[in-house]
Amino acid sequence: MRAILSAPGSRGDVNPMIAIGRRLREAGHDVVISLAEPYAEVAVDAGLEVEVVIGREQFTEALGNPHVWKPVRGPLQVFRTVVSEFLERQRDVIERYHVPDKTVLVSHPLDLASRVFRDAHPETPMVSVHLQPVILRTLDDPPRLSGWWFELSRPSWLMRFTYWLIDTVAVDPTIRDPINRMRAEYKLAPIRRPLNQWWHSPDLVLAMYPEWFAPATKTFLPQLKHCGFPLQDNTSQDFLVPQDRPIVFTSGTAHHHCRDFFKQAVKACLELKRPGLLLSTFPENFPAELPDSVQAMPYMSFTRLLPHCAAIVHHGGIGTTSQAFAAGIPQLIRPMAFDQFDNANRVEQLGGGRWLRNDRHLARELQEILGEAVEAPAGSQGSSQGQSTDSQDQDGGDAASRAVAFVETLLSSRQQSYSEV
Repeated sequence: MRAILSAPGSRGDVNPMIAIGRRLREAGHDVVISLAEPYAEVAVDAGLEVEVVIGREQFTEALGNPHVWKPVRGPLQVFRTVVSEFLERQRDVIERYHVPDKTVLVSHPLDLASRVFRDAHPETPMVSVHLQPVILRTLDDPPRLSGWWFELSRPSWLMRFTYWLIDTVAVDPTIRDPINRMRAEYKLAPIRRPLNQWWHSPDLVLAMYPEWFAPATKTFLPQLKHCGFPLQDNTSQDFLVPQDRPIVFTSGTAHHHCRDFFKQAVKACLELKRPGLLLSTFPENFPAELPDSVQAMPYMSFTRLLPHCAAIVHHGGIGTTSQAFAAGIPQLIRPMAFDQFDNANRVEQLGGGRWLRNDRHLARELQEILGEAVEAPAGSQGSSQGQSTDSQDQDGGDAASRAVAFVETLLSSRQQSYSEV
């Protein structure tokens, strides 16, 4: 069976998809993955066939736009890029690699081309891979979409209206026409409000987070299966782990505009008399001069690093959030856009850390979380001793392995249905 995977995002989007691709390949499947050029080498090292659908310069330019890191403009800017550039390129990848009756699409939520192709070819199963719960509009426990104090969450009828308004005013004008043009080429009827329900696969949805992280998602879709956090960071990088238990500061692998945050981080470390470690893939983010107690480094394996650290201050990306849970260290989250507000809210509710609402309070908030014990969420396998939070279950399988098991169950049931016909 050929699996066509998509990962049109930054490292936090790419790592889980590569982990799933690696497990599919180990299970005997032929795997091709489409992604941005900066991460092509990571996928090649995992033994996957790679299709670059977003060039390095275009990717850097898109994420270098400061508007991308705003609560409203950020998601809309990403959707504009997706429908103007990625949509057609991903459709081309699918059509070139598709083998009738021997293909499964394993798709990132932004891969709307796979969803169109699934409607045009219902015999080709599609698996939606959800990396974060913010994608699901759970009315009884709505995800946080911003840091605004007045954001609505109840009652259910008002949330339905809010989602309708978001779709009608902002989302549909941005993405509906390109989707419907592609659907028309396949002689499919036009759709409205694609982000309401349509973009979820009707065959299988993999939630790459544990049920305890977002309990309301359990019954949202009958085809949704929770797999746990995928903690593979797909790097063989060798480094000496710190011995002084520093506080880690990062704004994610794709953020170009965090120099001021790092200056605040250095100030907080000096005030608290604590060692610090600044992480960024862009050296220009680092202050020109650093005290001896603060180091600056590029991307590092959080699986190896975080168990040796005292705490982490980060942007709230789901990958970093899950690694901090697994390491059992407190996290202070300063969300900017996308799923980050929702992740920060869940971490705070679960007792894993706090939401930093103003960088001016960084030192004070750090002082407080460093004195608090990290709570292991009910239903998790984690503890404050750095054990994995549901990344492995009792039979030793990791989240990517469980995801592949669900995919193979889907394929087996489909083959059985066709043989009975």
